[in-house]
Order: sequence, then structure tokens, then C-alpha cells
Amino acid sequence: MTRLLAHDVFNPTGYPTYTYVTRDQLHHERLLRQWVQSSTQIASVSGPSKAGKTVLVQRVVGAGNLVTVSGASVRAPDQLWERVLDWWGEPHALTASHVDTTGEGKSTDRGISVGLSGTGGTHRTGSTATSGASDTTQATVNRRGLPQVVQELADSAYTLLLDDFHYIPAAIQSDVAQQLKDAASRGVRICVASVPHRADNVVRALPELRGRVLAIDLDYWNRHDLLEIPRLGFKHLGVTIDEASLAAFAIEAAGSPQLMQSICRWMCEHLGVRERADPARSFTLEAADRKEILFLTTCTVEFRSLVHALVQGPRARPGERKKYQHRDGKKGDVYLTIMRAIAADPPRLSFEYAELTRRLEELCRGSDAPDGASVVRTCVTLGQIASGFAPASGPPSLEWDEQDQILVLPDPYLLFYLRWSNALDREAEDGT
Repeated sequence: MTRLLAHDVFNPTGYPTYTYVTRDQLHHERLLRQWVQSSTQIASVSGPSKAGKTVLVQRVVGAGNLVTVSGASVRAPDQLWERVLDWWGEPHALTASHVDTTGEGKSTDRGISVGLSGTGGTHRTGSTATSGASDTTQATVNRRGLPQVVQELADSAYTLLLDDFHYIPAAIQSDVAQQLKDAASRGVRICVASVPHRADNVVRALPELRGRVLAIDLDYWNRHDLLEIPRLGFKHLGVTIDEASLAAFAIEAAGSPQLMQSICRWMCEHLGVRERADPARSFTLEAADRKEILFLTTCTVEFRSLVHALVQGPRARPGERKKYQHRDGKKGDVYLTIMRAIAADPPRLSFEYAELTRRLEELCRGSDAPDGASVVRTCVTLGQIASGFAPASGPPSLEWDEQDQILVLPDPYLLFYLRWSNALDREAEDGT
């Protein structure tokens, strides 16, 4: 019998075979299954980063039937179909050769008899001459872009998932949307995935797609759904974890199933659970155990450079910035102070201006907190710094909405890193 290993059960970067959670009350799967069966509409799945958009589509269409292309890799209208054909393994050009050969031959045979009457012998000689010619014909066939994709994928089990449509250059979005519409009308199943505030980009690029797009909106996971991940997974491993610890971890996962998977994997590592336990085992975690597990999980989250840049802010002369005293005895300038306020309890992924100033006053209790104008200027700069670290295939991990005066962390992993990596404590000065 094949052993069931902990890293197979909790898989943050792959399909969750043992811990898939069906969120039936949201009807996401039902809508997608209906779309797969009969629709020539384009499906638009929107949701926050790490909220399980790709896993949802994989669940419905099958992981082996999903052709994924990132919008960040498309820089010309026809390049989308080149990326699909790359996945398909289609060569860029195919050369066929045909050889015609002709030949001609001639042979002679001579013989004589010698000897006396009643006796004798025979001597024979022969020769052969041949000549021939060959004619080779070659033909090169290049890729045919959209028509070839339609030929290969139309009315098949395959689904094209175009992730982050908004990262396609604005100048060509309309052309790409028109080609998506053409491909869908000819039987190619197409799904577009995006973050919530970019969900309607494909329709805005081509207004005639209105009524031709099936919208499915995901949100951050609630705690009940997140708790299903360890309950399902540890059941497969023959392990029980106390409910208080699981509830605390669900809060720290900040609505991200992927992050919850990572926490569970490191929980197994910390507890020495490598494979299914026989007999079954139960664990009750102490506060120190929880803290260690959360810290270990941050070791797979790489934000050191970004957090250092956010804390340091723009270059300044020594002593130029005011230092603020924090209630735990630490102190720091306005950049570090705001970052520590973001990391405070309870964990949140967005902060309206009023909430942010309340946290700052709480952090700086007993001393002056940064004033409103300083807070706004700093938030603007923090958003600019984060934009400079943003990957080509995704949004920045921190954004400041100037119009609504909201500081947003689209990536739950950044919040998790701020809270549990000790990076902010290392940056803070001892204020005593």
C-alpha cells in the first residue's frame, strides 16, 4: 500500500487532491459546470490573489485540460495564440520532404562452346550498366495562430485560461478581446481570471462582449471554509489538532487557502508528522508552538527586500525624520511606525484612513502619533515603493487608493510576513 505523505496532503503550490473544499453555498462550481457543457460565452473568474481561482477552474475542467497563459506574456495580439501553441508543443515551422527517384539498367550475356566432339566446355561473360536520377521537393508550413488553435482546441475538452488580462498592454487589449470573442464563437472554451477591481477589463476593451461573458466572483475565504482544509487533511493523516489552534491559524491565513495549506504543512513539520499516523495521534499546541509554526511558514515567503525598502522609505539625512515612541518600548520614524500599525492585531488586508490613524494612536499610546498629513504623504510613498517591486505578472503587494483614502494589501502573504517574520522588530530601535 502506498504511503500517504504529509507534503502530498497539504500542497500549497499544486492542486489540493486531499484538501479540496467545495464552497457549495457560493454556486461557483455549478455555474462553471453549466458553462463547460453548453456555453460559447467567455467565463470571467475574478477574486483576490491566492483565493483559489485557478484551482476552481482546474476542479471543473480537469488539471490536464487547462491551457494557462499569463496576460503579462502577451505583447502583441497574435502572441496569445503563440503561447497556446507553445503549450500544445506545436513546432514553429514544419518542413516536409518528398523524394522521387528514377533508374534505368542494361545487361548483356555472351557464351561460347569449345572442345572435341563428345566433349567440351562453356565460357560465359556478362556486363550491366545503370543510370538514375532523383528529385527532392520540400515544403515548410508555419504556425497559423488563431486558425490553428481553433483547429486543435475547438469543441474539445481543453479550456484556455487567460490570467491577468489587464497586464496586456492597453493599446492591444481591444484587438485581443476581439480575437477571444472570435475563438469562443468558433468553439474554443475560454476563461479569463483577474483580480476584483480589474474584472470588467475584457468587456471594457470590447463593449460588444456584454452579454457574452459569464461573471463568477470569488472573495477571500471565510474562517469556516479555511478550517475545512486542516480538518480534511489531518483526517487523511490520522492526526487531530486542537480546535483553538486551528481557529488561530485560520485567522492568520487572512482569507487565503494557499496560505492555510502552507501553515498546515509547517505544522506537520514542527510536530514530526511525515506520513499517515498509525495509530492515530492527537496534539494540543501551546502558544510557543503556534508562534514557531507561523515563523517557520514565513521562511517560504520572500519579502525581505520589499519590507526593508518600505521601512526605510526614501533616502534621508540622519536625524531628518522624527522618531515616534511605541508602546512596547521600541521607536521608529513614520515609515516604520505605519508598517508596525499595519502588522498589529487583528490582521486586516485593507485600512481606511480612520482605521489606520486609530491604530497609530494605539501603537504610540502615551506619546505623539504621526499627524494626518504625514500619514497620507507616507502612504502615497509606500504605494510607489511597492509598485517598484511589483512582478510583471501581478499587482503590487501594497497599494494606496488616493481617491478613497484606503491602504490595501492585495497579497495576504505580505501581511503574514509583516506579522510573523520578526522583520519589523529587527528594524525598530530600542527606545529605552
